Amino acid sequence: MASRLQAAIDAQAQRVPQKTAFYNSRGESITYSELKRQSDALAHWIAKNDSITPKTPLVVYGHKSPLMLVCFMACVKSGHAYVPVDVVYPRDRVASIIGQLGPTVVLDTIGTIPQLLEDALERPCFDVTELQAELADELCAAQDATLEGVGENDLFYILFTSGSTGTPKGVQITTECVDNFSKWLMDSEFAVDEERIWFNRSPFTFDVSLTDMAAGLTRGDTLFALEDEADKSLALAFEALGTSDATEWVSTPSFVDQCLADESFDAQLMPNLKRMLLAGEVLRPETVRLAQKRFPGLRVFNGYGPTESTDLVTLCEITPEMLSADRALPIGYAKPDSQLLVLDPVSLEPLPDGEHGELFVVGNTVATGYWQRDDLTQAAFGCCPQQLAGQSRSYRTGDEVTREPDGLYYYHGRYDLQIKLHGYRIELGDIESALCALPEVHMACVLPSMRDGAISHLVALLVLADPNEKAGFALTKRLKAALRTTIPSYMVPRAFKYVDAFPLNPSGKADRKALAALITD
Repeated sequence: MASRLQAAIDAQAQRVPQKTAFYNSRGESITYSELKRQSDALAHWIAKNDSITPKTPLVVYGHKSPLMLVCFMACVKSGHAYVPVDVVYPRDRVASIIGQLGPTVVLDTIGTIPQLLEDALERPCFDVTELQAELADELCAAQDATLEGVGENDLFYILFTSGSTGTPKGVQITTECVDNFSKWLMDSEFAVDEERIWFNRSPFTFDVSLTDMAAGLTRGDTLFALEDEADKSLALAFEALGTSDATEWVSTPSFVDQCLADESFDAQLMPNLKRMLLAGEVLRPETVRLAQKRFPGLRVFNGYGPTESTDLVTLCEITPEMLSADRALPIGYAKPDSQLLVLDPVSLEPLPDGEHGELFVVGNTVATGYWQRDDLTQAAFGCCPQQLAGQSRSYRTGDEVTREPDGLYYYHGRYDLQIKLHGYRIELGDIESALCALPEVHMACVLPSMRDGAISHLVALLVLADPNEKAGFALTKRLKAALRTTIPSYMVPRAFKYVDAFPLNPSGKADRKALAALITD
């Protein structure tokens, strides 16, 4: 039995066969009929390949090209989970992921894995671009034969995320997780019955990219992505976006903030843009206000969800009332088939509405754990008391939230981003929010400066709203004075550093590690 996501995408090959399913800034594209035909052929080739062990996860290496989607669909059609690995990953990370998977093979969409890993490549590697002749022969067989795809309880994909030890950990997402997520998103308030073009900002190694696939490809929409060159240059990105005709935007708030720093990012550049779905980071009111000023009539949605719960578990549209309220923006209402519990982080007792606690996700969109890491799995999954979770899977997020009586959830930061300075417990996100509320500040990141293994003081890194404003002692003094009117003096950073832009990691989030390097230079 085919997964809901796979079957819905394949159905578009019958309904709109010649419609473009995906294209990128490099000019590469694929129609729905081509996506089905090529993935069917590759699936049969995989099934007949003696070097590929049944049911083992398969690595798909590349970036944002049509072949990546072909490989993903071929994997699940032939009964294998896919493991996306992006070209932006450094050599050691790629080698670590492949090594952790055991008897896997690599489907290389750009033909560079052998050169990247050289002697370290210990698994079979197939250049998909060189298989075209063989796949053409498989096409006739694919029309008459059937394959056993991934089942409901089988793994659909594995996403490797950063681990606290520096070794990436693989989040195991089942077909049931993906299908429930897809159904919810197709029925959510973000879904509309009209032709849409989705801007696919996130690489396939970032969970937010599943939103584009689930909400876009299942309905016969078109996905547009920035390939590597345009992804690294805002000028090239704007050039591509200007010809994309995109109506939907899905990204992190940081990428939107980076775009909004350029005054040419407006409705004249993207006249058809109607909706933005932002997730992966805290969404600031200032970002929404400026985006809606640049794009009149723009609807902005905020979503939240860790990779371990199959992307989003909350969603809501940001209303004028939310923007005018003197508080942070909500992260949304709970996904109907997910139970979100706010528990005391120590006693694990449920907390009443309005009280701060740690968020636990319970339900059938929770992953089954981390690939071959029982230690990490036991620390994060199944920690919810049985009387609350029952027999359902659960995940401990490490996020501090509150739930309001109206059902809206609010995010207050990470427990692991809380520090103690001079005996005070400080949430770095609180300081960043206070800084971003100042008219002079466009983006802010606050980091601890370490000395002899202890926190010495706090450093604020800022991108100014006006790039022409003179950064220096006078401005810093003014900003510190303004901060003291909204937060306690002990939370005001001692040092301020001004930068032209924040570095972003491959997922489009502000790269805190790269920013930390700036304060140690």
